[in-house]
Amino acid sequence: MKSIKLKYFMSTVIALLSGQVFAENKIECLMQVVVISSSKFAEPKTQYTQIKNDSSPMLLIGIEIQQAKAAFKSVKIKSHQNYCLSLVGQNKDAYLSGRYEPNHIQIQLNDVLELKNIHSSGQHYPFWPEFYFPMKADQ
Repeated sequence: MKSIKLKYFMSTVIALLSGQVFAENKIECLMQVVVISSSKFAEPKTQYTQIKNDSSPMLLIGIEIQQAKAAFKSVKIKSHQNYCLSLVGQNKDAYLSGRYEPNHIQIQLNDVLELKNIHSSGQHYPFWPEFYFPMKADQ
């Protein structure tokens, strides 16, 4: 009986340590970015992706990260603060969350945007390792 309890206890500990029981901590950053060319296109371009399949295209843009800071729950976690600060100066491709019509793209090169970025492993719903959501645009 003690052997069964010990095995149950050990499997529970292993599951807890491996992160299978608790959801991962997603890193949330608020960023100010400048729109640049993406690695695939010179201008912002709509694309259908496997990231989101609601029959609406996403908008692919390049971003140059000017400012970044931890936001929401991430403000209290030092490693999240450091991750967000490490983004400053980087150029990335970003698929923006939302509905974008191919003939009505309003985001242009050199626009300044404020984005919410959620960084995760991509192992859990919504299965996007990098999620970008426009908060505000200064055009």
